[in-house]
Amino acid sequence: MGKFLVAALRHPEAAAGKTLKVSSFVVTPNEVLAETKKQTDDKWDVKYTSLADLRRLEVQAWEKGDPFAVIVTLRRIWAEGGTLYDKLDNEALGVGKGDTERLDVAVKRHLAGDGY
Repeated sequence: MGKFLVAALRHPEAAAGKTLKVSSFVVTPNEVLAETKKQTDDKWDVKYTSLADLRRLEVQAWEKGDPFAVIVTLRRIWAEGGTLYDKLDNEALGVGKGDTERLDVAVKRHLAGDGY
């Protein structure tokens, strides 16, 4: 996030008066799992929820007014490999893909207990 903060300060015309939507990378949960397996060299007991089941759970959660419905929606969006936004502000801030943290680095930091 520090890189994005500096970029916002360097590009006030792109950042002033708005909520910035930025991302280092966008990956699916399967990509995160694969990288985690690779780095830990462990076997994982993984249980999958199909996208159809996730969509059904999402609808049910919203219909019930469940306060955790938004989490189910986010999980569904991430499972589809997407984000909440059609367009991010990375480019307007001058932050390219090579300027941000990669998945392998983020997983390594997370496994080390550093940062999250």
